[in-house]
Amino acid sequence: MFELAALVEDLIPERDRALGLYQRAWKLHPDNLKALSRAREVYGEIGRFEMVAKLGEMELRSPAAPTNLAGIVGEAMLDSGQREKAIPILQRALEISPDSIRVKDALAAASYDSEFWTDEFERLTDEAERFDEPTAVRMLVRAARILRIEAPEDERLEQLLVRILTKDIDEPSTNFLYETLLAGTNRWDELEAHHRRRAERAPDHGTKIEALRMFALEWVQRFKDRDRGARFFDAALRATASNGAVPMRSVVAAFMLLRQVQGERGEWSQLLDIAEALLDRPTEISGEDNLYIAIQAGQVALEKCNDLARARKFFATAAGIEPQHPTVTEFVSSVGLGDQRAMAASACAGVATAITHAIASPTNVGRAALPEGVRS
Repeated sequence: MFELAALVEDLIPERDRALGLYQRAWKLHPDNLKALSRAREVYGEIGRFEMVAKLGEMELRSPAAPTNLAGIVGEAMLDSGQREKAIPILQRALEISPDSIRVKDALAAASYDSEFWTDEFERLTDEAERFDEPTAVRMLVRAARILRIEAPEDERLEQLLVRILTKDIDEPSTNFLYETLLAGTNRWDELEAHHRRRAERAPDHGTKIEALRMFALEWVQRFKDRDRGARFFDAALRATASNGAVPMRSVVAAFMLLRQVQGERGEWSQLLDIAEALLDRPTEISGEDNLYIAIQAGQVALEKCNDLARARKFFATAAGIEPQHPTVTEFVSSVGLGDQRAMAASACAGVATAITHAIASPTNVGRAALPEGVRS
């Protein structure tokens, strides 16, 4: 069941089905925390902190729970408004990790005197600039957490969150609070622009691709906006194609959502352009994922665009990966590859050469020695 859920994560953009399978897997084997842990992680990836807190609390009942889990759960509770429940969890986390700055800060933010919260808030915001930037960020995050609990409608909250993000655009709790604030007032364009700024400021290409992918999933699952999710997947796939050395997770899920969303708008050529960008340049995308993209793009080119030449090109690529795939053999027999036949034959010859080499070199025989499309 766990393996099925992991597969569904890669194939389906919506996370509901995978999350359901992970939780079913855990219920079948409650002593095995792997499925419950992964479900919690998925909720964290899409910004559902209240579910991180709920599943994490269940996970904490096991003696096998990871040592850093109490801190994760305590912060998730605090940031999702469960201050009283967060305090004992954070106290437990501090006992486990007495040197954790994040746990200390979260516990301090939860343990203020409610009667004098305004004094504490003003002290933190007034004094923050006297310190170095990391310390100032910590003080301002603490102030934002207090204000969110005591006066969530106070206009100073947004101003404070923007102030923090100017210093540290990726601060986790601040981003959750800022996203929640913008979503609560239906300011979707501003939220999308914020996500794009975060992606553009990523320190490297791999981090940028992962950020775009995560924002896509968040728009699909947390905010229920498939169009914006598709835009972020589009950007992630194009970034992947521009730098073949950086792989992307969930490529099939991304391409599936693009086919649905762009197809509904009749933007088939745009979808085929992305497919060509991914397939025409060597990347770290697996053979199975490339096979899926090539077949889907070939079908779209033939059935939606009536572009036989483009369809043959995609199916020639698919034939080079897995010539015996039923959809590939059906296309070859009914339509034919035409001028693309040589390309497919060359690719198949490469597969055969690799197999011959693997058989002739016993020390290299193994799944990893064979091309992706012919591994058993």
